[in-house]
Amino acid sequence: MKRLCSLGMDRPATPVVAVLLMVAIAFGCGRHGLRRYGVSGTVTFNGQPVPSGRIALEPDSSQGNSGPGAYASIQHGRYGTPRGKGHTGGPHVVRIHGFSSEPNPARPPGPRLFSEYTITLDLPQDTSVQDIQVPAEHGVSPAAVPSNEH
Repeated sequence: MKRLCSLGMDRPATPVVAVLLMVAIAFGCGRHGLRRYGVSGTVTFNGQPVPSGRIALEPDSSQGNSGPGAYASIQHGRYGTPRGKGHTGGPHVVRIHGFSSEPNPARPPGPRLFSEYTITLDLPQDTSVQDIQVPAEHGVSPAAVPSNEH
C-alpha cells in the first residue's frame, strides 16, 4: 500500500491554489459577479392603477448596454422584480402591457387597457423605485377589444 506522502498529499496548499480559491469566492460561480438590482413601483393609466399586466426591462443595446433582461407582473397597479432577478443598470427599454381585469391565475387576463407602451429609462446601479404613467393616447378603443360575450 502506498503511503500518502509518496502521492504528494502531505504538502500544504500552494499559494496559486489559494489565490484561485479567493477569486472564485469573490466572483461567484455564475456570470462573473454580474450585479442585478431590484426595481419596483406603480403603473397607472388614466390616473388609475393598472389592474394586471406585465413589465419587461431589457438592456438598450442601441446605447451600448447589455446583459440579462428583467421581468415582473403588475398586480393592482404595483410591480417588483423578484429578488436576484432585477436589472443590471444603465439604459433599458421598458415594455408594458396592461389588462382590465384583476390578476387571477385561474383565468387569462381580461381585455387590454392599452397597446404595448414602450419607454427608455436610464436605471441606476442600485435598487430603485420607478413609477410609470401610461398616457391616455395609448388606450385601446372599445371596438379594438375583442368581446368575450357570444
